[in-house]
Amino acid sequence: MGSLRRRILPRSARLPAIVLGIILVTLGATIVGFTFSTETQRALSAIRAQNRDVRVLQLALLDLETGARGFVLSSRMDYLQPYNDGLKTLDGAKATLATLDRFVASSPGAVPGTRTFSALVAHLRAEIATMVAGAQRGGAEVTGPRVGLDSTKVTMDVLREYIVDFLTIGTDSANAAEEDLAGMQKLLLLLQIVSGGTILAALVFAFRGTARESRARAVAVTQAVGSREQVEHLFAMTDMLQSATGYDDANAVLRATVRRLLPNFGGALYIFNNSGDRLDLSTAWGPGEADPAAPKVITPSQCWALKRGKPHLNLGHEGALRCGHALGDQSALEIPMLARGEVYGLLQIFSPNLTGTDLDAIRPLAIAIADSMSLALSSIALRERLRNQALRDPLTGLYNRRFMEEVLESFAVQAERRQSPLSAIMIDLDHFKKLNDTHGHAAGDTVLRDVAGVIMASLRKSDIACRYGGEELIILLPDSDLETALAKAETVRIRIAELSPSEGVAVSASLGVASIPETSSTTEELTAMADEALYKAKQRGRNNVVSALRKGAIGRFVELQ
Repeated sequence: MGSLRRRILPRSARLPAIVLGIILVTLGATIVGFTFSTETQRALSAIRAQNRDVRVLQLALLDLETGARGFVLSSRMDYLQPYNDGLKTLDGAKATLATLDRFVASSPGAVPGTRTFSALVAHLRAEIATMVAGAQRGGAEVTGPRVGLDSTKVTMDVLREYIVDFLTIGTDSANAAEEDLAGMQKLLLLLQIVSGGTILAALVFAFRGTARESRARAVAVTQAVGSREQVEHLFAMTDMLQSATGYDDANAVLRATVRRLLPNFGGALYIFNNSGDRLDLSTAWGPGEADPAAPKVITPSQCWALKRGKPHLNLGHEGALRCGHALGDQSALEIPMLARGEVYGLLQIFSPNLTGTDLDAIRPLAIAIADSMSLALSSIALRERLRNQALRDPLTGLYNRRFMEEVLESFAVQAERRQSPLSAIMIDLDHFKKLNDTHGHAAGDTVLRDVAGVIMASLRKSDIACRYGGEELIILLPDSDLETALAKAETVRIRIAELSPSEGVAVSASLGVASIPETSSTTEELTAMADEALYKAKQRGRNNVVSALRKGAIGRFVELQ
């Protein structure tokens, strides 16, 4: 009877059941694929985070070992800076050390009693600390620390081998996860195409007499294809952002993606400055070729999205709750850029529709774009922090001597190519040792920070200020001749002398000025003559500026009158 009923059932009545079955299969496959992709993406993010943390640990170990080695071999105190930086990084890497301990314990061939990775690190630190202490004592004990270099190298080689094995396995796992994601995406795409084509054919066959319903089905299919394209573009954006080396790269990826996914909307990206007290405009784009007139700076107190930590819609009509920085001729969807519990910036999407209905429609897509961009901004900010720690003096915030020596050669090459001058101002604080001896090093550190702030406020964007050593500072002035440099030096001297006295001791400085090609021919001669001019300023009573004489002049220095 049942088989007879199936034979009698008309084909048009069976089509809805077939369509429903296909929809259920596609929905189930999509849910499974989405779950698989989410879990794989989460695992991939965890692998990348572990690999990044292990690379930071690897750099810390290298700084620790090379800094100590350089100090033992040369007895130069500046080599202890990377050694101390490495110690600080290792002290904050307990979670990473625990991860490597588990990796070593689970490695093939590991036997009970094998020393853990953290134990090897502790052993290396102890060896290097003993070696550094011996080198600091000096004298006949120097030979001992140098002999200890071989033993630290053995320990370092073992640690390096474990790290390389860990990163290799992590990279292989990440590549496998990416291949799984790509395969799942292709499978889902194929399934959607097949199911979409089958459903479309069934619908056309079943309802070909109704033109309006047929058009509705076509629109639904078009929307599904558009959604799939949006997902593909978002995946492509995320992949490109992982290769971004700085904010300019990230801005270019964002502009290209938004103009493809949201062609009828303008927008802007704001990023927090280093002090976190304002947001600076990073990039802006319009629906056409012209960029919108977005404000250059936004303060967090003006923005409801940043206050609430949630997306906020600035509607253009009267009576709407609007941010203080909102543009009056359009509506804007504003999304905080959140990653790892920290706010990195603000994404704005503009629309001339004052009711904001079109912005509500694209809100999920805009939030997805903001989430991808937030992760990229957090990675770039981390790299910038690490780079600044390597290039800047931690006390004053000025560039360190290593960076000065590198950039000086670059400035000299550019000056020679453009046939332009290059000047240097050497600065030394007067009676600084007396201040330290009388009032303590804390007062001396405060004076150094204040002087550094005065110097930075006096410079152009193209000028470079560095801590040369102790209380001695140097300023490099590209495209500045000797007269310009002397005027700048006098301005700096006056501003330092106008600082409020610290602990009752007035602050002043002596300055020496030299310039290529007016007084010097090479970078070595430039710094040497500026240093000699500084020494002459000390001899002439301090708190003055002395210039090296131009080539061919009698004598070598002239005091600024």
